[in-house]
Amino acid sequence: GKWAGLLPSIPEGSNYLYHTPEGDGAELFGYRTRYWSFLLKLAKEKPSWTLPAQPPQNAGPFHWDNRRLTPKEMMRLQSFPKGWWISGDYEDRVRQIGNATPPLLAEAVGRAVGEQIFGRRYSRRPLLSISRRRAMPEPRPVKSVPPGYLAGERDLRAHPGTGKGPGRDPTWHLATYPQAATS
Repeated sequence: GKWAGLLPSIPEGSNYLYHTPEGDGAELFGYRTRYWSFLLKLAKEKPSWTLPAQPPQNAGPFHWDNRRLTPKEMMRLQSFPKGWWISGDYEDRVRQIGNATPPLLAEAVGRAVGEQIFGRRYSRRPLLSISRRRAMPEPRPVKSVPPGYLAGERDLRAHPGTGKGPGRDPTWHLATYPQAATS
């Protein structure tokens, strides 16, 4: 999409808020004026955010290598065992994975029911748990914002609060584009 070129300029574990007046990057967006997953990037050392079933354009989480996740990567993040397969085109698979209950969560709930209702004891760790096998590499350095994103006027105002954003307040655009009041 239009904003994909900004991904290399956002650190792992951050989103577009890095490029707001409150962030540490270039001031490209107003604070809290986009949806939270806009340009959201995974961090190697942290758990993943929710994987949406129908992500909007430019919504993450994105891979720390500045690309969309593959369905196979999404399945592992959701704790699907290696070797499982989901059919369909890319969008079908993303939808199925995003709508799925993570198998590890289902196992944990099943074990809790087994322990509390049936008095069963489990001595082993969950069968579907995924262990870390090696140390994670260091985060990649953040790159500069491509010049094309720095040109032109930008509205850097923060979101004014619940029920007062651009969709609710017909005068929202007048502070940045006063000529709109006369056209």
